[in-house]
Amino acid sequence: MRSQTSTIPCLAGVGLVIAGTLLAGPPLARASSANQAAVPVAQESPAPLPSCPGLPGCALNLSITPSPASIGQEVTASGAYQPCTGAQFSAQVDWGDGTIEVGAFYEGDPPDDPVPYSFSHSYSSAGDYTVVGLLLHQTAEGQDCAALTTEDLTVEPAVGSISVEKSEANGALPDDWTFQLEGSDGSSHLVDSGQTVTDLPLGQYTITESGPAGWHLTSVSGEGCALEGQSVLASIVSGTESITCTLVNEVDSPSIALEKYVSDDSATWHDADVPPGPYIIEYDPAFWTFVISNTGNVDLTTVVVTDTVLGEICTIDSLAASTDQICTAISLAEEGQQENLGFATAEYSGGTVGDQDSCHYFGVGYLVPTLTPEPPTPTPTPKPKGPGPAPAPAAPTPVPSTPTPIVVTPTPSVLVEVLGVERLPETGIEASGATNVQWLTGIASALLASVAALRLLRRRE
Repeated sequence: MRSQTSTIPCLAGVGLVIAGTLLAGPPLARASSANQAAVPVAQESPAPLPSCPGLPGCALNLSITPSPASIGQEVTASGAYQPCTGAQFSAQVDWGDGTIEVGAFYEGDPPDDPVPYSFSHSYSSAGDYTVVGLLLHQTAEGQDCAALTTEDLTVEPAVGSISVEKSEANGALPDDWTFQLEGSDGSSHLVDSGQTVTDLPLGQYTITESGPAGWHLTSVSGEGCALEGQSVLASIVSGTESITCTLVNEVDSPSIALEKYVSDDSATWHDADVPPGPYIIEYDPAFWTFVISNTGNVDLTTVVVTDTVLGEICTIDSLAASTDQICTAISLAEEGQQENLGFATAEYSGGTVGDQDSCHYFGVGYLVPTLTPEPPTPTPTPKPKGPGPAPAPAAPTPVPSTPTPIVVTPTPSVLVEVLGVERLPETGIEASGATNVQWLTGIASALLASVAALRLLRRRE
């Protein structure tokens, strides 16, 4: 690296030629104060300037930092200039890769102290570059001059370094682990705790560890380091960057918990570990909820939830430590006291874990709905009737007496006709009633007496 400082006295005529060559692009910017920001200008680098005489005392210096630089790293060109007379002064920097930055810094009478300036830039390609600093001066009388200085800069490929440290925990020693550092470009490095890998291109690297069984990675610290599952992502974003990732482990403690709930309306949930649990009408839906929690410090995989009555409930691919997930099911309630037993099993790097939980409900027998009967219409109580008419006295049964013999020649047909049914209606007697019965009984007795008398007469004949 070399630095040049030029003090160029200039004549008016030669100065105008130089200024015309330098300012073929935009006109000189004007400003009312010193130290204003530079304005990038996309134009080609100017041709090298010939030295020229000018006003005594005009000076410019230039400094480039850092040098050497790396790809993507911010480079600063800074310095100061001393104007000669009252006029406009402007500084510009040609970075050597096709980028020119121009800034207006001072206008007016020459200050007692030098005027500072500063520009920033980053390179996208490695190589050797010449950075040119240029001071343009235009006097009030129109006389122009320029001061020029250059710096050489080498831009190297951007590289960084990564160090891996292992934190001691629970009696485990850092030397028990080794670490694989793999880059996105396919590079791979095997290191121990405390070692540093240098000359790494910019990009992201994955750090995986190998150590004793029964341990897992829990956290990482360090600028540019991030935990990603059981790996660490380390990122180098600028040249010459050096980052350190400190990894922390702890002993595996896997655990899983299952809680099972039942509801008859999917709104009010019952843990119901012991009977009877909620009452649900037979054939109504019973709603079930299974809460699976990873209560350990190890991530779980292939979490399977089943039930002794409902069967397979769900399968969860992965369940991170200190997280939980919910599965649901629906069934139809059955009559009587019911019990379901739920199971949850899961895998982790060292084996399997599981838990179970019971749940109860009581199924109420199905009831057929009935209509509410209307009250019966009252039946009026009948009034008691008065005593009926006294029955007519029965006709006295005639006592047969010894008849006076009369010579009669009876005809059998006359007897049959008297006793026959055909003659009964002519009497006008009803066949029912206590009075009619007594009357008929008297007639029957008289007839029988007549028949007996006839029989007696026939014997005597």
